[in-house]
Amino acid sequence: MFKNLKYFLIPILLLIMSSYAVFKNLIPAKIASSTNTITYKGMNLVAPIKELKSKTFEELKDNNINSISLIPYAFVNTDEITINYDNGRQWWGETSEGIKECIQQAHANNFKLMLKPHLWINHNTFTGHLDFKTESDWQKWETAYEKYILNFAQIAESQKIAIFCFGTELENPILKRPQYWLQLIQKIRKVYSGKLTYAANWDEFDKIPFWNELDFIGIDAYFPLSKSETPSVEELNLSWKKHILKIELIQKKYKKNVVFTEFGYRNSNNCADEPWTETNAIENNQAQANSYESLFQSFENKPWYKGGFAWKWFADDYYKERRYIDFTPQGKPALTIIKKYYK
Repeated sequence: MFKNLKYFLIPILLLIMSSYAVFKNLIPAKIASSTNTITYKGMNLVAPIKELKSKTFEELKDNNINSISLIPYAFVNTDEITINYDNGRQWWGETSEGIKECIQQAHANNFKLMLKPHLWINHNTFTGHLDFKTESDWQKWETAYEKYILNFAQIAESQKIAIFCFGTELENPILKRPQYWLQLIQKIRKVYSGKLTYAANWDEFDKIPFWNELDFIGIDAYFPLSKSETPSVEELNLSWKKHILKIELIQKKYKKNVVFTEFGYRNSNNCADEPWTETNAIENNQAQANSYESLFQSFENKPWYKGGFAWKWFADDYYKERRYIDFTPQGKPALTIIKKYYK
């Protein structure tokens, strides 16, 4: 009897083994843990003309945005060497009082905040080209800039702002006057205890001498990627590779994480060629959407990349009053891309 038992058991064992193989294939594979390390799923908020309505923050949250950059502009008169702010002629959201109110509303809606003062220079001068002929003129401007920045650094501290960005795209003043900036950083640290950064333009971030003094590397990421009217995501991904290598060199040199203090594209032909250029623009929503898709694909799994702040968002439907070709993703397919990656 036992002699023949093996002939009885073998088919049963084969059946069990084949059943296990089938069942094993029905068990879902372990889902790999996401390598996404993005902290700041952000948007630069255009300073509101008048007091904000709550719907602005509701719309931002509806699109998975968790961080906002607030921008109090000051206006530079290079003829008189003055920096003008809080003078009663600015939009509500650019004033110290307007900024405080925006901060309080944003915090009430659980947003992380960056305060990022900007300069607007007369004669259409790019901030990175700002220059003065004499030492006394430089000192006069630097004194005015310090007063402006420390005013908002103190607001950032009193309002518990997560990030303070003390300058934006100021290549020439920084390279010509590095000692001034090191001293300014020390003065800011005395009044502000949060994370401190600088917003370097895409073509200056590798020249900045003081990254060691800051909490992370800030880049306004308007890198030129493609001359195509409607570049494909694949084409853009290839173009990003050389820029990523350059960013990684600086990131490794200073051992600092990277945040894109600004990034974005207009919804126009050739928007990924020179994103800052606005000439003869022809509407092209697909080009804008592809450019956003490529940026997110290229950076979402870089462990040193902690996110960024897209340029830009208009409060309370003001974007509808603007001409349609603009950086804002509001009302455009690009917003769907942002929402997907900010989830």
